[in-house]
Amino acid sequence: MKDTTTAGRIPTWLSRRSPAAARLLTVGLLGLATPGCLVRQAVYDEARAEIRREREAGDKARAEAQSARAEAAQRSAQVAAIEEELARISDDLRARDLRLSEATTAEAGLARRLDELAAMNEELSARLRSAGQSVGQLAGERGSLSAELAETRAKLDDLRRKQAAAEARAAGIRDAVDRLKGAAFAGKVRVGLRAGQLVIEVPSDALFAAGKAEIQREGRAVLAEIAAVLRAMPEHRFQVAGHTDDGGDAKSKKAKGARFPSSWELSAARAVAVVQALIAEGMAPGSLSAAGYGEFAPVATKLTAEGRAKNRRIEIGLVMDQEALEKEKAGGPSAAAPRP
Repeated sequence: MKDTTTAGRIPTWLSRRSPAAARLLTVGLLGLATPGCLVRQAVYDEARAEIRREREAGDKARAEAQSARAEAAQRSAQVAAIEEELARISDDLRARDLRLSEATTAEAGLARRLDELAAMNEELSARLRSAGQSVGQLAGERGSLSAELAETRAKLDDLRRKQAAAEARAAGIRDAVDRLKGAAFAGKVRVGLRAGQLVIEVPSDALFAAGKAEIQREGRAVLAEIAAVLRAMPEHRFQVAGHTDDGGDAKSKKAKGARFPSSWELSAARAVAVVQALIAEGMAPGSLSAAGYGEFAPVATKLTAEGRAKNRRIEIGLVMDQEALEKEKAGGPSAAAPRP
C-alpha cells in the first residue's frame, strides 16, 4: 500500500507534520484537476510555500538542538575542571592539618616536661624540710629549677598562642575557600592554596578587553562576589597582581597611539583597577596593594593560544606580615606572599 492520504496524492508524512499544508495542497491539486480554475492554482502555491516554511523550521530546530548538545559538552568539561581543582585544594588542606597535628604533639611534650619539673620541685621541697641540708644550696637549686619551670611555662603558653593563631588562620582560609568554591563564578575563577596561603586567580579575559585596563560589566560582577568573601577577613591583607602575555596584549600595546607602551604599565594599571573595584565593593583600602608583573611571570607555555590565555590573569593573594610569619614558624614552613 502506498503512503498517501485519502485523496491519493498527498503523502501521509505531510498530513502528520502539517495538516494545514496538506489540506491546502489537496485543495490546490483538486483545483488543478479542474480546467480554468485560477483561484485553486493560488491555493496550491500557498500550500507549497507552507511546506517550504515547515522545512525551514525543521532545519532551524535541528541546528538549535546541535548547538545545545555542544554547549552541554562544554559545561561538562568546565565541571570536570572544577572538580579537579577541588581535589587539589583538599590535598593542600590535609597537608595543613598534618602540620597542626605535629604542633599539638610538640605541645604535649612540653606539658609532660612541665609536669616533670613540678615533681622535681616538690621533691626538693621535701628534701629541704626533712634532711636538714644546706638551705643555701637547696635554695639555689630550687631557684634554678623554678627559673627553668617558669621558662618552660612561658614557652608552652607561647606555643599555645601560636597554635591557636595558626588554627584560626587556617579555619578562616578554609572558610573563604569553601565560600569561593560555592560561588563557582560559572567556572571563570580558580581558587587554591599556594604555600598554605589563599590565592584567587581570575583570567584577564573575564575582566578586560585586549590591551585595556577598564573593567567590563561582567568582570565587576565577578569582583563583587570575591569582595563579599574577602570582606569577612578584615585582619588579613591581600595583594592584587596583574599579569599579561607576550601575544595579543603585546600587539595591542605596540599599536600606534597605544595607551600602555609596555606590559609593565598594562599589568600594573589592571591591578590598580581591580584594587579600586574591590574598595568600591566595601574592602578596606589599607588591606589591599597592587603589583604589575607584565609578561615575565608566566604559568603556562607562551607557544600556544591556550597557554597565553592562562598567562593573562589577575591574582589576588593573601599576604602575611612579619609578625604573622614569626607565629607561623611554630606550625611549619610557610611563605609570606603568594608566588606572582
